[in-house]
Amino acid sequence: MKFLTYVFLCAGILTSAAKAQTVTTIASLRASGASLTNTAWFVTDAGRQGVFMLDTRDIVSPDNGGTIIVSGSKRFRRVYTGPIDGRWFGMVGDYNGPVGTDNAAALRAAIAAANVNETVLIPEGQYLFRSTIVMPLATVKKVRLEIRGHVFFNRVTGFVIEGRDQEFRAYGLIVGLNPGATTEAGYAAFTGDGLYLKNVVQCHIEVNEIKDFKNGIHMAGEGSGGIPVGCQFNQIWFNAIHHNHTQIRLTNKGGSFGNWNNESNWYGGQIGRGTPGITYGGGGWYGIVFNKESGPSDQKFINGHNFYNVGFEGVEKALVMNNADYNNFSAGGFELEGSHYGIDLDPVSAVGNRFIGSTSLDEKQFVTGRLGVATVVQGVGLWGGAVNSKAYMGYDAVNSVTPNKLLVTTNAYSYTNFVVNKVHDLISQTGQFPTIQAMMYRLNGVIRSVPFKKTFYHVKAATAGSPLTLPPNIGLVRVEANQAKVFKIDAGDMAAYGEEFLVEYLTPEYPISFVRSDNSALMIAPTSFPSGGTYRCLWADGQYKISKIGDEYLSAVQGGGGYTIGPGTKILYVNWPWGNAVTTLPTAAAWPGREIIIKNMVAGKTVQVVGVSASDEALMQGRGAMTVKSDGTTWNIISMYRRGTTY
Repeated sequence: MKFLTYVFLCAGILTSAAKAQTVTTIASLRASGASLTNTAWFVTDAGRQGVFMLDTRDIVSPDNGGTIIVSGSKRFRRVYTGPIDGRWFGMVGDYNGPVGTDNAAALRAAIAAANVNETVLIPEGQYLFRSTIVMPLATVKKVRLEIRGHVFFNRVTGFVIEGRDQEFRAYGLIVGLNPGATTEAGYAAFTGDGLYLKNVVQCHIEVNEIKDFKNGIHMAGEGSGGIPVGCQFNQIWFNAIHHNHTQIRLTNKGGSFGNWNNESNWYGGQIGRGTPGITYGGGGWYGIVFNKESGPSDQKFINGHNFYNVGFEGVEKALVMNNADYNNFSAGGFELEGSHYGIDLDPVSAVGNRFIGSTSLDEKQFVTGRLGVATVVQGVGLWGGAVNSKAYMGYDAVNSVTPNKLLVTTNAYSYTNFVVNKVHDLISQTGQFPTIQAMMYRLNGVIRSVPFKKTFYHVKAATAGSPLTLPPNIGLVRVEANQAKVFKIDAGDMAAYGEEFLVEYLTPEYPISFVRSDNSALMIAPTSFPSGGTYRCLWADGQYKISKIGDEYLSAVQGGGGYTIGPGTKILYVNWPWGNAVTTLPTAAAWPGREIIIKNMVAGKTVQVVGVSASDEALMQGRGAMTVKSDGTTWNIISMYRRGTTY
């Protein structure tokens, strides 16, 4: 309520009143009592200057020393517009480091004197406080606090703001006066919160800079017994929070079941301060911490908080999350050298937290083994590798099925970087050989490639022309041609040894060959396909190795008295009419499982088969036949035909 209470403050009457002012001090005004006859007094006390007017209708208000002065039975009320100045109640901005006036009582008096929705101002200057300032609940009396000077608290909590619809703005420093620290033990000895936001809902908080407290800003859903309480839908702006044990702490605590801390927006802002990479912990120990404190085991997760444009510098751990789910970090960034340990997400209770659109992230910023659950990185440049040889990893990542690994999405990935430089990543969208491998996975420390689907090419009688260009990643060529053909193999298919394709050669009367697509160098000559059938073409040692699949059914004719069966023979016809013949089988140990058929074509002559088992009959009569099979040690007769008898 603006104190334009008196109708006589219109322009003409105000001029008249001003002329009638009597100069005095608050002490003199208070002591004059019944002898006072003037209605307007100008108080000259340093910091408290202003006009006081006699309020003849007020006979009950107490003297508050700032806006109401009681003199005997009379009340003199300060004439003002705008905020209530804390100096009117005795605040002195004289703190110079060692000493200063304790302004706690004066500020409390100013807040108590404010009417609903009024603003209390701490003007320029340096103000010392030796005890905590607790703002009244807005449901009792909403008072806005605006700080334009610097405030110093003597190792106690600074401001406590509780409940809904509060407004707090601090454009100067808020300092906790804890001694400097560079170790965790040193920071842990700090006391007090710069701002303690207790069960705040739909509050508007602006701070410029907070330092030297146990917690810079501590937001908590805190209740003990009864209906659960919590924090939600707040808007918090900050420029810098540094040199505290924890810069921002979000917690649920107390004895009530289901206290909550959800869905507030935080606009940054520097977290920590120090020389990156040199003074870890020099600018504060923890950056932002989510944690459930003492209380029932069913405390709700801390969720839905949105942090915008927050950066970390000179802290030991930038972000620690426990009992926290579905919080968002957008824009800003986690500078690699800005913290010793960047992101520490509990592998059980940090669920679904998201990092969206940050300037960049380095995989080393994730604490090993603490990647959270269902963590999402989206639209963020991910980097990895040694300090002087960083490699771009990708732009999106999520938790994978492999513990402690991220599934990284990228459209350009170096195989060497994937193998050598990566700690947490699991997948590359391109393999070591991008022309033949769609992606790579790292499973249990072993890299496995996922190939592209093989392609098919069918040459029919109606397929005209030569050479013919095969599609990439060729898997099968079926040839039913009516003329000789030359095929061009995509050079990318020869990127890695072990790549292969099949040829179904159904028209052996027409020769085929294969050349490179880029320079037409001959890769597979026509002589590699001597007959019809299915051929396997394997790329190894810089050339294609050709092998035929399935039985050849090659036959041979023995036209002499002695003959040794070679490796390619399935059937041997013995045709020696001038005498008995001898046929020698190959070494059985070299051909386990092989079967050979021997047929004597001459009626009056025998064939001695050398190499069969000693327990079998080795002499074959005229026009007889036998089938032998190797067991890896010897040749066994598995069937024999003698003229008129088969056994």
